[in-house]
Amino acid sequence: MRRAIADTTALPPVVDRETFDAGLQALRAREKAHTREGDAIAAERRRLPMVEVDASVTVTGPDGPVTLLDAFDGRKQLLAYYYMWHTGHPAAEQCQGCTWCTGQVQEISYLHSRDITFAVFCQGPYAESRAYRDFMGWTMPWSPLSAPWTNC
Repeated sequence: MRRAIADTTALPPVVDRETFDAGLQALRAREKAHTREGDAIAAERRRLPMVEVDASVTVTGPDGPVTLLDAFDGRKQLLAYYYMWHTGHPAAEQCQGCTWCTGQVQEISYLHSRDITFAVFCQGPYAESRAYRDFMGWTMPWSPLSAPWTNC
């Protein structure tokens, strides 16, 4: 009987514990520097100036166009997720990151109790993107956007 030989070309080399620990320590130092840089970038983004948005800009909902102000649904804050939609592409070719993030939003009553409306703004045509939302079993408000956000 012939014995199969395992292909190990894709595996990292086997080293002693001291060599491994030294490599791990160097990697952790790089990771920490990366985290600090990401934190600095995020802090700089939060300090960017604000831009006033015209409250009469319209989005499309299940009952047709509504103003951005109406999208607040009577609450003080609007937490909007911007979904990148690929018009005409099948479900499997839609944005994986947006799908993953949107799929994490299951219960919005907590936000409502704190006077926050959650909505997904999608750059695609309403009927097409809404069919995807329904197929995924999501229940959050869903609206395609027109200018000025279509090139975000």
